[in-house]
Amino acid sequence: MADFYGFFKQCNKERLDGLNECHFSAMSLQERARAFDFLMERARGSGGAESIHGLFVADASRAVEPVKALLRAGTLTQSGQIAAAWNLYCLQPDKALIDVFVKAMTGSDSRVREEAAYFVPDAYLTTELKFALQAMIVTEEERLPRIHAVNKLLACYGVTEDSVGRKVYRTIYRGLHSDDLVEKEKAFRTLDELFDCRDDSVNWII
Repeated sequence: MADFYGFFKQCNKERLDGLNECHFSAMSLQERARAFDFLMERARGSGGAESIHGLFVADASRAVEPVKALLRAGTLTQSGQIAAAWNLYCLQPDKALIDVFVKAMTGSDSRVREEAAYFVPDAYLTTELKFALQAMIVTEEERLPRIHAVNKLLACYGVTEDSVGRKVYRTIYRGLHSDDLVEKEKAFRTLDELFDCRDDSVNWII
């Protein structure tokens, strides 16, 4: 398990990329269990996203209940909450988890807002999620969070070049990225006109 423990001593791209199956594939079942326990202690201590993601790589089924408990307890960092909600949603889709991402989108940390917009599931466009993404598109000053907000709003509506045509897609896309608030609001209205709440192509939760 030397390579696994050595991962946490690194300060390079591999550390930034996070844990993946390669860090566990050579382990025995007993070693994998010890690695899980190590990550759980880190998650309970720091509450960071790195350990949360690692828990689901090490043993996803075992991770579900303790990570739910950590999320309910409010002991995770904002990035940790996003990691927890995303991993839990991937295994057990629950619309209630979307609220975790929505809350993070209004935080003061641009990196957290970026993560929230990037990781929030696009299967259900709740009213709260719609307004949170629109607010980011209108007010976000940082480039990457705004890009992810635009991309996710389009994904939530199911808008692609194939679904609406290249010309319409580009008009909407340019409008969402415009510095002109009037153009942004026009793009929002176009999305609603194309896919209103009566359209089955969007899973609306009002």
